[in-house]
Amino acid sequence: MASSSQGLSLAIRGLALVLAVATSQVASAGNWVGFMNVFANASGSQGGYIFGSGWGVSDLKTTISNSNAGTIIGDQLVLEPNYNTYTDSLGGSNVDRAYWTNSSDGGVTPGPLGNKWMNANTYEETASIAVPSYTLSGNVTSNTLNTSLYTAKAFIKVLDPSNGYATMLDDTVILPASGPFVVTSDLSQYQGLLLQVGFSMDGLNANPVNAGTNGSVGVTITAVPEPSTWALGGIGLVVAAVLRRRAGR
Repeated sequence: MASSSQGLSLAIRGLALVLAVATSQVASAGNWVGFMNVFANASGSQGGYIFGSGWGVSDLKTTISNSNAGTIIGDQLVLEPNYNTYTDSLGGSNVDRAYWTNSSDGGVTPGPLGNKWMNANTYEETASIAVPSYTLSGNVTSNTLNTSLYTAKAFIKVLDPSNGYATMLDDTVILPASGPFVVTSDLSQYQGLLLQVGFSMDGLNANPVNAGTNGSVGVTITAVPEPSTWALGGIGLVVAAVLRRRAGR
């Protein structure tokens, strides 16, 4: 959360998390935008939805090691579980620690594990689909992710802005241990709607002391439809809109 952690912490203390949206939370890295959906922890699985908001890409714990202007071809990303919510809570109140960690004493001391299910989305988007199909492909260049705790996916999603940003299409593939991945979507029925293309990381927010065992996934994007720049045309139009909806959860 970084620069937005103070505002979010106040929302937590007020128990109004579902309304916790700060305009400063929309941030991008190159072509990429970050959005986090937060769910209750249901005994280590995804529980009920709590809130969603735009986050800085690095705050999701996505690292962009290479980003090319005007295209995502060749972009290199490293995806990890989220750590800053756990870390930020340590400097907060008992309520913060009890909320974000599995504290057994009401937050007097933090628990050893995280306490919220996080759906972190790192994606590029366009405001108005104008092509009949889209293919996202690439290679997994490294993968040490603990797949018993976390799931990393590549996705193509379509949202309808005129219908509360309802998800109209959600094509995903779990990233493999290594080698190529591809997601292809038929967009012929969704012309003019909002397109999101990218990656997600699902699992509990994590204690950074476990970063080594939790692992990460590195990907390089190798191809998108030609012309490669078409999908960036509407990105400036949707930055303000990103806070008005949950990113493809």
